[in-house]
Amino acid sequence: MFRRYLSREIDQWTRSGLLPPGQGEILLADHDRRHTGFSLSGVLAVLAAVLFGAAVIALIAANWEFIPRLMRVVTIFVFIICGLSVASLALKRGSGGLSEAALVFTLLCYGAGIALVGQMYHLSGDEAAFMLTWAVGALVVSLCFSSAMAAVSAGLLGFGYMFAEASFFDSRSDVHLTGYLIVLALAFAVGLSAWRSRSAIAGHLAALLLICWAMWIIKETTDLEPGYPLAVMGAVVFGIGSFAPGLLGSAISRHGAVSSYGAVMLLSGLGLIQVTLVNPGLALEMALAAFILLISVAVLAVAGGENRLVRRFAYFAFACETIYVVSETLGSLLGSSGFLFLGGIALAVIAFAVMKIEKRFKNREVLP
Repeated sequence: MFRRYLSREIDQWTRSGLLPPGQGEILLADHDRRHTGFSLSGVLAVLAAVLFGAAVIALIAANWEFIPRLMRVVTIFVFIICGLSVASLALKRGSGGLSEAALVFTLLCYGAGIALVGQMYHLSGDEAAFMLTWAVGALVVSLCFSSAMAAVSAGLLGFGYMFAEASFFDSRSDVHLTGYLIVLALAFAVGLSAWRSRSAIAGHLAALLLICWAMWIIKETTDLEPGYPLAVMGAVVFGIGSFAPGLLGSAISRHGAVSSYGAVMLLSGLGLIQVTLVNPGLALEMALAAFILLISVAVLAVAGGENRLVRRFAYFAFACETIYVVSETLGSLLGSSGFLFLGGIALAVIAFAVMKIEKRFKNREVLP
Protein backbone atom coordinates (compact mmCIF):
# COMPACT_ATOMS: atom_id res chain seq x y z
CA MET A 1 0.00 0.00 0.00
CA PHE A 2 2.77 2.46 0.91
CA ARG A 3 4.67 1.57 -2.28
CA ARG A 4 1.62 2.40 -4.41
CA TYR A 5 1.26 5.72 -2.61
CA LEU A 6 4.97 6.45 -3.04
CA SER A 7 4.82 5.54 -6.73
CA ARG A 8 1.89 7.92 -7.32
CA GLU A 9 3.68 10.73 -5.49
CA ILE A 10 6.89 10.17 -7.47
CA ASP A 11 4.94 10.27 -10.73
CA GLN A 12 3.35 13.55 -9.66
CA TRP A 13 6.72 15.03 -8.68
CA THR A 14 8.21 13.94 -12.01
CA ARG A 15 5.36 15.53 -13.99
CA SER A 16 5.72 18.71 -11.94
CA GLY A 17 9.43 18.89 -12.66
CA LEU A 18 10.47 18.39 -9.04
CA LEU A 19 12.34 15.20 -9.99
CA PRO A 20 14.41 14.63 -13.14
CA PRO A 21 13.28 11.81 -15.47
CA GLY A 22 14.60 8.46 -14.31
CA GLN A 23 15.13 9.54 -10.70
CA GLY A 24 11.77 8.08 -9.67
CA GLU A 25 12.77 4.57 -10.75
CA ILE A 26 15.97 4.87 -8.72
CA LEU A 27 14.00 5.91 -5.62
CA LEU A 28 11.53 3.04 -6.00
CA ALA A 29 14.38 0.56 -6.50
CA ASP A 30 16.02 1.80 -3.31
CA HIS A 31 12.71 1.45 -1.46
CA ASP A 32 12.28 -2.12 -2.71
CA ARG A 33 15.83 -2.98 -1.66
CA ARG A 34 15.36 -1.74 1.91
CA HIS A 35 11.74 -2.82 2.41
CA THR A 36 11.08 -6.39 1.35
CA GLY A 37 7.41 -6.22 2.34
CA PHE A 38 5.17 -9.28 2.31
CA SER A 39 6.83 -12.60 1.45
CA LEU A 40 4.54 -15.55 0.83
CA SER A 41 7.41 -18.02 1.01
CA GLY A 42 8.47 -16.66 4.40
CA VAL A 43 4.94 -16.88 5.78
CA LEU A 44 4.52 -20.43 4.51
CA ALA A 45 7.89 -21.39 5.99
CA VAL A 46 6.87 -20.06 9.41
CA LEU A 47 3.52 -21.88 9.25
CA ALA A 48 5.33 -25.08 8.27
CA ALA A 49 7.68 -24.61 11.23
CA VAL A 50 4.70 -24.26 13.56
CA LEU A 51 3.21 -27.50 12.24
CA PHE A 52 6.55 -29.33 12.49
CA GLY A 53 7.02 -28.09 16.03
CA ALA A 54 3.52 -29.18 17.03
CA ALA A 55 4.12 -32.59 15.42
CA VAL A 56 7.36 -33.06 17.35
CA ILE A 57 5.70 -32.04 20.61
CA ALA A 58 2.80 -34.43 20.04
CA LEU A 59 5.15 -37.28 19.08
CA ILE A 60 7.37 -36.84 22.12
CA ALA A 61 4.41 -36.44 24.47
CA ALA A 62 2.69 -39.53 23.07
CA ASN A 63 5.72 -41.77 23.58
CA TRP A 64 7.12 -40.03 26.63
CA GLU A 65 6.80 -42.97 29.00
CA PHE A 66 8.48 -45.35 26.56
CA ILE A 67 11.58 -43.17 26.03
CA PRO A 68 14.44 -43.45 28.56
CA ARG A 69 15.00 -40.32 30.64
CA LEU A 70 18.43 -39.52 29.23
CA MET A 71 17.14 -40.02 25.69
CA ARG A 72 14.26 -37.63 26.36
CA VAL A 73 16.58 -34.80 27.36
CA VAL A 74 18.99 -35.56 24.51
CA THR A 75 16.14 -35.62 21.97
CA ILE A 76 14.84 -32.20 23.01
CA PHE A 77 18.39 -30.81 23.09
CA VAL A 78 19.10 -32.15 19.59
CA PHE A 79 15.94 -30.56 18.17
CA ILE A 80 16.89 -27.20 19.69
CA ILE A 81 20.46 -27.39 18.37
CA CYS A 82 19.22 -28.39 14.90
CA GLY A 83 16.81 -25.47 14.80
CA LEU A 84 19.50 -22.97 15.83
CA SER A 85 21.96 -24.43 13.31
CA VAL A 86 19.48 -24.17 10.45
CA ALA A 87 18.68 -20.59 11.44
CA SER A 88 22.36 -19.67 11.51
CA LEU A 89 23.05 -21.23 8.10
CA ALA A 90 19.97 -19.55 6.63
CA LEU A 91 21.14 -16.16 7.90
CA LYS A 92 24.57 -16.65 6.34
CA ARG A 93 22.91 -17.38 2.99
CA GLY A 94 20.60 -14.39 3.26
CA SER A 95 17.38 -16.38 3.71
CA GLY A 96 15.60 -14.44 6.42
CA GLY A 97 12.30 -16.28 6.03
CA LEU A 98 13.88 -19.70 6.54
CA SER A 99 15.84 -18.40 9.52
CA GLU A 100 12.68 -17.07 11.18
CA ALA A 101 10.90 -20.37 10.54
CA ALA A 102 13.76 -22.35 12.10
CA LEU A 103 13.75 -20.10 15.16
CA VAL A 104 9.98 -20.52 15.59
CA PHE A 105 10.51 -24.30 15.49
CA THR A 106 13.32 -23.94 18.04
CA LEU A 107 11.19 -21.91 20.44
CA LEU A 108 8.34 -24.42 20.22
CA CYS A 109 10.72 -27.26 21.03
CA TYR A 110 12.23 -25.21 23.85
CA GLY A 111 8.83 -24.53 25.41
CA ALA A 112 7.81 -28.16 25.07
CA GLY A 113 11.12 -29.21 26.61
CA ILE A 114 10.57 -26.97 29.63
CA ALA A 115 7.14 -28.46 30.27
CA LEU A 116 8.07 -32.09 29.65
CA VAL A 117 11.36 -32.06 31.57
CA GLY A 118 9.72 -30.21 34.46
CA GLN A 119 7.03 -32.86 34.55
CA MET A 120 9.58 -35.66 34.29
CA TYR A 121 11.73 -34.49 37.21
CA HIS A 122 8.80 -33.10 39.22
CA LEU A 123 10.32 -29.62 39.31
CA SER A 124 8.40 -27.11 41.40
CA GLY A 125 6.85 -24.21 39.56
CA ASP A 126 3.64 -22.88 38.09
CA GLU A 127 2.38 -21.30 34.88
CA ALA A 128 4.12 -18.02 35.67
CA ALA A 129 7.53 -19.67 36.06
CA PHE A 130 6.97 -21.62 32.84
CA MET A 131 6.04 -18.48 30.90
CA LEU A 132 8.98 -16.55 32.33
CA THR A 133 11.51 -19.24 31.42
CA TRP A 134 10.07 -19.50 27.92
CA ALA A 135 10.07 -15.71 27.50
CA VAL A 136 13.72 -15.46 28.58
CA GLY A 137 14.65 -18.10 26.00
CA ALA A 138 12.77 -16.19 23.30
CA LEU A 139 14.56 -12.98 24.28
CA VAL A 140 17.98 -14.65 24.08
CA VAL A 141 17.16 -16.03 20.63
CA SER A 142 15.83 -12.69 19.43
CA LEU A 143 18.87 -10.74 20.61
CA CYS A 144 21.34 -13.27 19.22
CA PHE A 145 19.70 -13.61 15.80
CA SER A 146 17.94 -10.20 15.53
CA SER A 147 14.75 -12.20 15.00
CA ALA A 148 11.46 -10.34 14.69
CA MET A 149 9.39 -13.49 15.25
CA ALA A 150 11.31 -14.31 18.43
CA ALA A 151 10.84 -10.72 19.65
CA VAL A 152 7.08 -10.94 19.04
CA SER A 153 7.00 -14.33 20.78
CA ALA A 154 8.84 -12.85 23.77
CA GLY A 155 6.28 -10.05 23.96
CA LEU A 156 3.35 -12.47 23.92
CA LEU A 157 5.02 -14.69 26.52
CA GLY A 158 5.62 -11.59 28.64
CA PHE A 159 1.87 -10.99 28.62
CA GLY A 160 1.38 -14.66 29.52
CA TYR A 161 3.68 -14.29 32.51
CA MET A 162 1.98 -11.11 33.69
CA PHE A 163 -1.53 -12.57 33.49
CA ALA A 164 -0.36 -15.76 35.21
CA GLU A 165 1.31 -13.76 37.98
CA ALA A 166 -1.38 -11.11 38.42
CA SER A 167 -4.51 -11.50 40.47
CA PHE A 168 -6.86 -10.16 37.80
CA PHE A 169 -9.28 -13.03 38.10
CA ASP A 170 -9.40 -13.74 41.82
CA SER A 171 -10.04 -11.89 45.05
CA ARG A 172 -6.43 -11.78 46.28
CA SER A 173 -4.87 -8.38 46.81
CA ASP A 174 -1.24 -9.35 47.37
CA VAL A 175 1.48 -6.96 46.29
CA HIS A 176 3.72 -8.81 43.82
CA LEU A 177 6.88 -6.69 44.06
CA THR A 178 9.01 -9.34 42.37
CA GLY A 179 6.42 -9.77 39.65
CA TYR A 180 6.30 -6.01 39.07
CA LEU A 181 10.07 -5.83 38.60
CA ILE A 182 10.15 -8.87 36.32
CA VAL A 183 7.38 -7.55 34.05
CA LEU A 184 9.12 -4.17 33.87
CA ALA A 185 12.38 -5.88 32.90
CA LEU A 186 10.55 -7.99 30.30
CA ALA A 187 8.95 -4.89 28.78
CA PHE A 188 12.31 -3.15 28.36
CA ALA A 189 13.95 -6.34 27.08
CA VAL A 190 11.20 -6.82 24.49
CA GLY A 191 11.63 -3.18 23.48
CA LEU A 192 15.36 -3.76 23.02
CA SER A 193 14.65 -6.88 20.96
CA ALA A 194 12.16 -4.92 18.85
CA TRP A 195 14.75 -2.21 18.21
CA ARG A 196 17.44 -4.74 17.32
CA SER A 197 15.17 -6.76 15.02
CA ARG A 198 13.34 -3.66 13.67
CA SER A 199 9.99 -5.24 14.51
CA ALA A 200 7.19 -2.70 14.84
CA ILE A 201 4.83 -5.37 16.21
CA ALA A 202 7.25 -6.29 18.98
CA GLY A 203 7.68 -2.60 19.77
CA HIS A 204 3.92 -2.18 20.15
CA LEU A 205 3.81 -5.29 22.37
CA ALA A 206 6.52 -3.79 24.58
CA ALA A 207 4.57 -0.53 24.89
CA LEU A 208 1.31 -2.34 25.65
CA LEU A 209 3.09 -4.54 28.20
CA LEU A 210 4.39 -1.41 29.92
CA ILE A 211 0.89 0.13 29.99
CA CYS A 212 -0.66 -3.06 31.39
CA TRP A 213 2.15 -3.24 33.95
CA ALA A 214 1.27 0.23 35.21
CA MET A 215 -2.44 -0.61 35.33
CA TRP A 216 -1.67 -3.85 37.20
CA ILE A 217 0.25 -1.99 39.89
CA ILE A 218 -2.49 0.64 40.23
CA LYS A 219 -5.18 -2.03 40.51
CA GLU A 220 -3.42 -4.03 43.22
CA THR A 221 -2.04 -1.15 45.28
CA THR A 222 -4.86 1.42 45.14
CA ASP A 223 -8.64 1.58 45.19
CA LEU A 224 -8.85 3.82 42.13
CA GLU A 225 -11.08 3.00 39.21
CA PRO A 226 -8.86 2.11 36.25
CA GLY A 227 -10.25 4.85 34.02
CA TYR A 228 -8.84 7.72 36.10
CA PRO A 229 -5.15 6.71 36.10
CA LEU A 230 -5.42 5.58 32.48
CA ALA A 231 -6.76 8.98 31.42
CA VAL A 232 -4.10 10.84 33.43
CA MET A 233 -1.29 8.70 32.00
CA GLY A 234 -2.73 9.18 28.53
CA ALA A 235 -2.80 12.96 28.91
CA VAL A 236 0.83 12.98 30.10
CA VAL A 237 2.01 10.66 27.32
CA PHE A 238 0.10 12.61 24.67
CA GLY A 239 1.58 15.86 25.93
CA ILE A 240 5.09 14.39 25.81
CA GLY A 241 4.58 13.05 22.31
CA SER A 242 3.04 16.24 20.95
CA PHE A 243 4.85 19.06 22.74
CA ALA A 244 8.06 17.73 24.30
CA PRO A 245 10.01 16.42 21.25
CA GLY A 246 11.53 19.86 20.77
CA LEU A 247 13.07 19.55 24.24
CA LEU A 248 14.10 15.91 23.87
CA GLY A 249 15.81 16.26 20.50
CA SER A 250 15.52 13.24 18.20
CA ALA A 251 14.61 10.78 20.96
CA ILE A 252 10.87 11.15 20.26
CA SER A 253 9.30 12.19 16.97
CA ARG A 254 6.61 14.85 17.21
CA HIS A 255 3.07 13.48 16.80
CA GLY A 256 4.46 9.96 16.38
CA ALA A 257 3.81 6.67 18.16
CA VAL A 258 4.00 8.28 21.61
CA SER A 259 1.19 10.67 20.70
CA SER A 260 -0.85 7.75 19.35
CA TYR A 261 -0.57 5.79 22.59
CA GLY A 262 -1.34 8.89 24.62
CA ALA A 263 -4.48 9.65 22.62
CA VAL A 264 -5.73 6.06 22.85
CA MET A 265 -5.06 5.90 26.60
CA LEU A 266 -6.65 9.30 27.26
CA LEU A 267 -9.86 8.66 25.34
CA SER A 268 -10.12 5.05 26.55
CA GLY A 269 -9.68 6.19 30.15
CA LEU A 270 -12.39 8.82 29.79
CA GLY A 271 -14.67 6.19 28.26
CA LEU A 272 -14.04 3.85 31.21
CA ILE A 273 -14.83 6.66 33.63
CA GLN A 274 -18.09 7.30 31.83
CA VAL A 275 -19.31 3.70 31.77
CA THR A 276 -18.34 3.01 35.42
CA LEU A 277 -20.24 5.95 36.91
CA VAL A 278 -23.02 4.82 39.27
CA ASN A 279 -26.27 6.77 38.96
CA PRO A 280 -24.57 9.98 37.83
CA GLY A 281 -27.67 11.80 36.69
CA LEU A 282 -28.42 13.17 33.25
CA ALA A 283 -26.70 16.52 33.83
CA LEU A 284 -23.38 14.92 34.83
CA GLU A 285 -23.58 12.45 31.95
CA MET A 286 -24.12 15.23 29.43
CA ALA A 287 -21.31 17.32 30.94
CA LEU A 288 -18.89 14.39 30.78
CA ALA A 289 -20.02 13.57 27.23
CA ALA A 290 -19.42 17.15 26.16
CA PHE A 291 -15.99 17.05 27.79
CA ILE A 292 -15.05 13.83 25.96
CA LEU A 293 -16.25 15.28 22.67
CA LEU A 294 -14.18 18.40 23.32
CA ILE A 295 -11.10 16.29 24.14
CA SER A 296 -11.61 14.29 20.93
CA VAL A 297 -11.65 17.49 18.90
CA ALA A 298 -8.61 18.84 20.78
CA VAL A 299 -6.63 15.64 20.17
CA LEU A 300 -7.63 15.76 16.52
CA ALA A 301 -6.58 19.40 16.20
CA VAL A 302 -3.20 18.89 17.89
CA ALA A 303 -1.96 15.67 16.29
CA GLY A 304 -4.59 14.49 13.83
CA GLY A 305 -3.06 16.26 10.86
CA GLU A 306 0.24 14.36 11.14
CA ASN A 307 -0.82 11.07 12.71
CA ARG A 308 -3.32 8.84 10.97
CA LEU A 309 -3.88 6.59 13.99
CA VAL A 310 -4.72 9.57 16.20
CA ARG A 311 -7.07 10.88 13.55
CA ARG A 312 -8.92 7.59 13.15
CA PHE A 313 -9.23 6.92 16.87
CA ALA A 314 -10.46 10.46 17.51
CA TYR A 315 -13.12 9.96 14.83
CA PHE A 316 -14.05 6.63 16.42
CA ALA A 317 -14.26 8.12 19.92
CA PHE A 318 -16.35 11.03 18.64
CA ALA A 319 -18.77 8.66 16.89
CA CYS A 320 -19.05 6.38 19.94
CA GLU A 321 -19.69 9.33 22.22
CA THR A 322 -22.39 10.68 19.93
CA ILE A 323 -24.11 7.28 19.88
CA TYR A 324 -23.81 7.12 23.68
CA VAL A 325 -25.42 10.53 24.09
CA VAL A 326 -28.30 9.61 21.80
CA SER A 327 -28.85 6.32 23.65
CA GLU A 328 -28.85 8.01 27.06
CA THR A 329 -31.24 10.78 26.02
CA LEU A 330 -33.43 8.62 23.82
CA GLY A 331 -36.34 9.07 26.21
CA SER A 332 -36.19 12.78 25.58
CA LEU A 333 -35.89 13.51 21.88
CA LEU A 334 -35.95 17.20 22.65
CA GLY A 335 -32.92 16.79 24.91
CA SER A 336 -31.06 14.77 22.26
CA SER A 337 -31.90 17.32 19.61
CA GLY A 338 -30.79 20.21 21.79
CA PHE A 339 -27.49 18.60 22.75
CA LEU A 340 -26.63 17.62 19.18
CA PHE A 341 -27.70 21.02 17.87
CA LEU A 342 -25.49 22.88 20.34
CA GLY A 343 -22.64 20.48 19.64
CA GLY A 344 -23.04 21.07 15.92
CA ILE A 345 -22.93 24.84 16.39
CA ALA A 346 -19.78 24.58 18.53
CA LEU A 347 -18.03 22.35 15.99
CA ALA A 348 -19.06 24.63 13.13
CA VAL A 349 -17.53 27.62 14.93
CA ILE A 350 -14.34 25.66 15.62
CA ALA A 351 -14.17 24.49 12.00
CA PHE A 352 -14.61 28.06 10.74
CA ALA A 353 -11.85 29.34 13.05
CA VAL A 354 -9.46 26.54 12.05
CA MET A 355 -10.21 27.19 8.38
CA LYS A 356 -9.28 30.87 8.78
CA ILE A 357 -6.08 29.98 10.64
CA GLU A 358 -5.03 27.43 8.01
CA LYS A 359 -5.72 29.93 5.22
CA ARG A 360 -3.61 32.56 7.00
CA PHE A 361 -0.72 30.10 7.40
CA LYS A 362 -0.90 29.19 3.71
CA ASN A 363 -0.85 32.85 2.71
CA ARG A 364 2.26 33.41 4.83
CA GLU A 365 3.99 30.45 3.16
CA VAL A 366 3.24 31.83 -0.30
CA LEU A 367 4.56 35.33 0.47
CA PRO A 368 8.34 35.74 -0.06
